[in-house]
This record gives sequence, C-alpha cells and structure tokens, in this order.
Amino acid sequence: MRAARLLGPNQMVMQELPEPVLGNKDVLVQVKYAGICGTDYSIYSGESSFVKNGMVKFPLTMGHEWSGVVSKLGADVEKLNIGDRVVGDTAVSCGSCFECIKGEYIQCVNSHAVGTVNAIDGAFADFIVMPERHLFLLPDNVSFKQGAIVEPIATGMYAVKRGGVRPGDIVLVHGTGPIGLAAVQLSKISGAAKVILSGRNDFKLNIGKQLGADMTVNILKDNLGNLVKDVTHGKGPDVIIEASGAVSALKESMGMVRPGGTISLVAFYDQNIENFDIDSLILNDVKLVSVAGSPVLAMTVLKLMEHGRINMDKIITHEFNLNDIVNVLQGMEKNRNERIKILLKV
Repeated sequence: MRAARLLGPNQMVMQELPEPVLGNKDVLVQVKYAGICGTDYSIYSGESSFVKNGMVKFPLTMGHEWSGVVSKLGADVEKLNIGDRVVGDTAVSCGSCFECIKGEYIQCVNSHAVGTVNAIDGAFADFIVMPERHLFLLPDNVSFKQGAIVEPIATGMYAVKRGGVRPGDIVLVHGTGPIGLAAVQLSKISGAAKVILSGRNDFKLNIGKQLGADMTVNILKDNLGNLVKDVTHGKGPDVIIEASGAVSALKESMGMVRPGGTISLVAFYDQNIENFDIDSLILNDVKLVSVAGSPVLAMTVLKLMEHGRINMDKIITHEFNLNDIVNVLQGMEKNRNERIKILLKV
C-alpha cells in the first residue's frame, strides 16, 4: 500500500508498505479522505514542541482526520461489517485500564495518538488500522468529505463543552481555523446569545460570519478589547475559547474574561509562556481549562450532521491527491490567507 512517511522534519516521502496485520479486535479501513491539520504541519516542519522534546517518533505516517470504508475485520470484531463507512478517534486507548473502563479514554495512561505524538500510524496512506471501539459509522447522508472534518469539529465541540457554554452566554472565540470556526457554530447551538470571532484574515472571518458569528473583529484593524467591552457592557465574555495558538491572545483573554468566567484553551503554543499572570485568574475566580483531542464526541457530531443541525462544508477550501502531499506541505505557508482545511483524496 502507499503511505506518506515522515522520516524527520521536512523529510516526507511516498513509500510502498506491506498491508498492515490485524489484531483480533482490529479493523482495516481503506482511507477515502484525510485532512491536514495545523499540528500535522508543525510536526512536518519540526516546529512542534513535541518534535523538539522527542515525543514524536520517526518514521511516522501522519493523518488523524479521515474517513473511509471497512476493508477487513479481525477475528473478534462484532459490530462492524465490510463495506461500512466510518471515521475514527484521534487516539487509541488500551481498553482495559481503570480510566478506559470508566469510558474516559482520553485519560488512558497507555494510549497512543493517531499519527501525531507517541503515535500509531495515521491516515496519509491507502489503509489505516483501528480497534473497533474507536470507529464510528457515517450516516448515509453524510459524505466522505464531511466525515473527514468530523475530528476538528468534535475538538471544537469539546472546547465548547469544557468551556461550559450555556444559554444566554456571550462567547469570544480567538482563531479562524477549523476548530475555532467549529466552536462558533457549536456555541450557537449550545444557546450562546452572542458569539464574537476574532482573527487576522477577512476571508476567514467572513466564513465565520456565515457559520453563525454575530460579530467578527479583525484584530489588525480594530481594537478587540474596546469592542468586546462595549458589547458586554464592561463585564467581559462569559466564555473565551482560545483556538489561535497566539500567546498574545491568551494573555489578552486573561484581562478580558468576566470575573467567574472560563477560558477554554484548544491550541498548542509550542513555547514556554513568560509573565503569565496566574494571580489575576485566582483573584477573579476565572476557570482555565485545557482541551486535547475529541474523546468519543465524533458520535455526537455525526448525529448533528445527520439531522442537519451543523454544516461545516465551508471550511473545506482545498483538495489534492495523496500523491501531491509533499508539494502541498511545502506550499502550506503560501496559501494560508485563503486556506482553512485541506483535504487529501486517497
């Protein structure tokens, strides 16, 4: 089978590998589409802190956002059939530890990410192997392309869930990538009275408005702090979802969120943050919560997609073939102004 193998930073090659061997509870899935994530690019370029600290192991097949068709079943697979259309989790748990038994897979101490950190091989390949328990059926009316963006939507959902967005809340979302844009739409579904989206790119901000943002702010042109203060009558947002990965946005959030509010962090910063005023969080009773991955929330996203409650098709801005992956990764910085989500057709 074909696989895009990352041998080290900036060293991506296409290789022919043997078809993977299945365990008894494993499923072989033929990949249809795979999305390129910002984390994928930071690993490819070597800028990721996880590359620098050795948590990324090479060689590696990346790709943790994908959709596909069940091709082969392990001997003990019970609920899936050959030909089923599926998507998968971004991490594989052991399935037997205390955390897994409780259903808290993201806290499994024996887990492996898919295609990123301390990882099993991902979906930038013709086939991917996943345990049955980490696969979810695609509804008939959800396309393979839509299935390939379930993961970033589910991560945005986890950010909204961890942030505790409630009916009537005012929510500020930093960042116009797929996760930030998903958080906009999902905050509205959760009952937010007003969602403000901040970013640096008018094209992406306009997409955010189409996805439900009540107000968009280009921070290169307008003073975000003053505008948010006016909208919230000086109180500050109830919830801030920081999806930009910009240290400046994180620090600004600390002085902007209302007392008793929540800051939900769904970005990697790839650096230590100096002059982090933790005392102001304590003094103002502000909750700071972290968000990693999208534990089993794919099922919820798929149900919302099936019933037409969410539609994030607008974030898919580019499509290429898997064989083009080296050129795509090398050109990531050139098309960033009008790039939100790139899909690879496998």
